[in-house]
Amino acid sequence: MLKSIFIVAYIVVAVVLLHRGISALLDSTPSLAPIGLLLTTLPMLLFLTSIMVFKHRARTSQNMPIILSLALIGSGISLYVWMGQNPSSHTPLPTLAATALLFVYVFWYSRLDRAGSKIEIGKKLPDFTLSGSYGEPVNSADFTGSPLVLVFYRGNWCPLCMAQVKEMAAGYNRLKRIGARVVFASPQPDSHTKALAKKFGTDGLEFMQDKDNHAAKALGIVSKSGLPVGLQAMGYDSDTVLPTVIICDKDGTVIWAHETDNYRVRPEPETYLAVLKGSTASAKTA
Repeated sequence: MLKSIFIVAYIVVAVVLLHRGISALLDSTPSLAPIGLLLTTLPMLLFLTSIMVFKHRARTSQNMPIILSLALIGSGISLYVWMGQNPSSHTPLPTLAATALLFVYVFWYSRLDRAGSKIEIGKKLPDFTLSGSYGEPVNSADFTGSPLVLVFYRGNWCPLCMAQVKEMAAGYNRLKRIGARVVFASPQPDSHTKALAKKFGTDGLEFMQDKDNHAAKALGIVSKSGLPVGLQAMGYDSDTVLPTVIICDKDGTVIWAHETDNYRVRPEPETYLAVLKGSTASAKTA
């Protein structure tokens, strides 16, 4: 719950501080102080805006070193101005606050708790049921007969998830050629899932709904209160799913899983191909 509130509050505070920095920069009195404030707010806001608008980035670096470095430089500038002038003419607190919030975002908000995961390599998927494109029940036992790539994504509201879907849809033919079945599952409302399927649907690419997080609960990948505050108004439930990719062989046995502990870090599509090709080669050898 704290995280769902934090991300919205952080963006609001960053926008307010950015406006303050721009206003101070345009002031008739020249000063380095506004530069420091801009360096701690503008890069991160540009990053968030770009991924939300264009939905083109499926992953980032673990700790975002460039953005963090710029924020530290901004804080240094602010402290330099404060110590070199009359302290009453400038306070470094807004800049330091923006930097602190950025560090909280990178090292706390972005991290995911995977303690409850029930996914085990070498074992069958636990019993669960998803809803197919026509509302038909699809049981986990039905995912046999061909290799499976099962992708759990948070919803259409998540820009990194949408970039991941777009990326996999663009490269689906390579997975199809080796006989893989690709299924995307999300607890979001069925209408959102159908809209996504219409936009990115490729012949054979499947989009399913995980009603009430039934599958996520069975797999231990539920994200309690993981939805940013306010998005409930768009029909999403407060509980969502932790981004997860599971690959099973044709017998339904889990052979690989990516359970990221950072929502900004997602596997490369080439990884899926390598795992599936390796599994296929092993099967032929056997």
